[in-house]
Amino acid sequence: MLHLPRFLPLLLAGAALVGGCNSAPSAEQPTATTPEAQPTAAPTAAAASADTTLSAQLQNPKVGDVYVVQFQPRNTTERRYYFYQVFAVRPDEVDLYPARQESTDPQADTSAPQFFATTASNVMTYTRAEARELLQEQPGDVLHTRLIAVRRP
Repeated sequence: MLHLPRFLPLLLAGAALVGGCNSAPSAEQPTATTPEAQPTAAPTAAAASADTTLSAQLQNPKVGDVYVVQFQPRNTTERRYYFYQVFAVRPDEVDLYPARQESTDPQADTSAPQFFATTASNVMTYTRAEARELLQEQPGDVLHTRLIAVRRP
């Protein structure tokens, strides 16, 4: 069964407000004629280390952690960022408050009062297994959503 992260509906709603209508794929996109024409990039040691660190942080969440989620609004090549703050940790789950708005800067200051929507109706609960899924873009995710950092207080 395909399981998309629960961040996706929130990001899709934001993208619908920010993005325009769908467009057809560009005819100018290059096509590969042989497998050698498009080399696949092997993950670097730094990228593998970063994934290991992120995975460890997701497995051991702390109250106050801020999850930085990168996404790409439809029909753009821009990167945008959304933030989620851990406010409760249980043995198998973590509760998050979402930011009130997206940012163009992954280093945005999240310490401002009211940065996160802290009402009960905004709470998002994830199991640790669901949180790990955020490390990889999920099949069918048109916004290319993935966790890129955990800021620890």
